[in-house]
Amino acid sequence: MKLLKLQLENFRSYKKHKFEFGKDKKLTLLVGGNGTGKTNFLEAIYVLSLGRSFRSLFRDDLISWGDEHLRLNADISYDDGESANLEVFYENKPAKRKNFKRNGLTLKGSEYVGSLLTVLFHPEDLNMLVLSPSLRRRYMDIILCQTDKKYLYALSKYKKVLRQRNALLQGIRIEEDLDVWDKELVEFGSVIIEKRIMLINFFNEKIENVYRIISGNKERVSMEYESKIIKKIPNPDIEKLYEDELFNRRQRDIKRMETSAGPHRDDIKFYINGKEIISSASRGELRTLILAMKLSEIEFIKEKTGTYPVLLLDDVFSELDRNRKSHLMESIQNCQAVITATDIDSLKSLEKDGAGAAIVKME
Repeated sequence: MKLLKLQLENFRSYKKHKFEFGKDKKLTLLVGGNGTGKTNFLEAIYVLSLGRSFRSLFRDDLISWGDEHLRLNADISYDDGESANLEVFYENKPAKRKNFKRNGLTLKGSEYVGSLLTVLFHPEDLNMLVLSPSLRRRYMDIILCQTDKKYLYALSKYKKVLRQRNALLQGIRIEEDLDVWDKELVEFGSVIIEKRIMLINFFNEKIENVYRIISGNKERVSMEYESKIIKKIPNPDIEKLYEDELFNRRQRDIKRMETSAGPHRDDIKFYINGKEIISSASRGELRTLILAMKLSEIEFIKEKTGTYPVLLLDDVFSELDRNRKSHLMESIQNCQAVITATDIDSLKSLEKDGAGAAIVKME
């Protein structure tokens, strides 16, 4: 998969901007000081990929000040020789609306996602390892929504059913009214849990070896999917366990007026040498772990879709030592990458380590 052209209209600091990616260059290096639009550029590609920002929850924040809409457009080519034109349109006046198009055809968001596959490397990725479980759930959702339509459908339906069940819990009179919502929660939630476990199992097959190569050490590294539904039961019957757990928690949920178990409460645990990282890992170990995860993510997307994603690296090289930089560049040779940095010095080695680079000075 390759990004060929990008057009931005009323997106953040870009009123109108067109950019063509070099046909014979896999690396595009965006170099400039703070406030020159480097991260905005990456964000636009990310929005074209997932229909949402990695920086803001509010679409209005993405529209240039004083404007009422934004439009993002990209030409991409696929590994099988096919090509596509993608468009994302947001409007906040006179009414809020969003629109996704592929080759001029309007699509639902669920149909559109997966048209442009991306993996984001960002300095705040470390937060995902040590802060709120919601960040880790979102991480799994982003990977799986790009690669699995069944997961994307189940997640969308699950969120709607969860809202309806929680609304019912706010003023429930007849306990049996929960039965219909519980049945749907089990149906869609079980798909989510099953596919998340599959993702974590894939990571566990890859991540330790990648971590050891980067660090030069022989640490034991692992991840564990933590769920109130399946607990630590091997080969669980997820639907049966989920159904039983909802029933057992029903009185508690009625009292607290919220659904207390399900994939919306699940988490990932990370371990180095058997110790949970949140209490024992150094910052260097965290950096190595997140890099190993991102490289494993690339391989997961390739295995599930048959194509490598476009990589978006936002000022991450300034925090990596020479060994980590070299391993990263070696690992992404098959991918197109758009890389930002505040100074050219942090990128000097990239053309030597990679497959050639187009350098763009941002002002």
